[in-house]
Amino acid sequence: MPFSYEIPKRTLALKLAQLKGVSQATLESAYIGSWAAALDGAEIPITAFRDAILSIAKEIAQVIATSSAHPYRSMLYGRSANIANLGSSPTVDQNGVEFIGVFDAVRNASNLHLMTYQPSQIIDDISDAFFADAEIYNYNTAGNYVQFPPPTTNIFFEGCIWSESAQTALYEADGDCPLPEACEAMLCDGVMERSAQVGWTDAAQVMPYYSNLYRQGLAELASMGQTRMPLSSANPVSG
Repeated sequence: MPFSYEIPKRTLALKLAQLKGVSQATLESAYIGSWAAALDGAEIPITAFRDAILSIAKEIAQVIATSSAHPYRSMLYGRSANIANLGSSPTVDQNGVEFIGVFDAVRNASNLHLMTYQPSQIIDDISDAFFADAEIYNYNTAGNYVQFPPPTTNIFFEGCIWSESAQTALYEADGDCPLPEACEAMLCDGVMERSAQVGWTDAAQVMPYYSNLYRQGLAELASMGQTRMPLSSANPVSG
């Protein structure tokens, strides 16, 4: 399940000492109340919180998207528009949202049959009239072009997408981040790692601690890509 952007907002405001109050009662009131109204620190502008959280969220999404077998890919699912033979390989999905990482499948647009990658010479051979009565679902990519033989007339690519504008709107509305709940703490660790700045030099020396946690989390997340057990449903909020 995805998690609400509201959770890392509150967690980070507390960890970075940006909440109003010094007593238990005032801190609790600030933590559970309106987030924007609860901020009192002068070190981090409210927009900088958004930029940092969304930046780390996309970085985590990129790690997931880099493995074609990662089980969290379906939460970032997107498919391209239909592509004809010798058309260009896609950079955005059918709604114009950016693809990230690597593609995990290419399908026949008419019957959703999975296409199998083959060298260009084989594609040319299959396209010969000798194979006209056989349905062979192969494709090839060379440079920026996609090639496939009849009877397929159109294909589409499947992969992971990330829309900065959509995520910004969800963030502002305290909507759901498309990442799984398991990535919530990792996102906070990543923002903590990046929060040291000129004029605020981390006197407590906690940034290296969070940096280590974040790097470990990214490594563990990447290692999950060795499995081929995708989630059963896609979460459309990534786009």
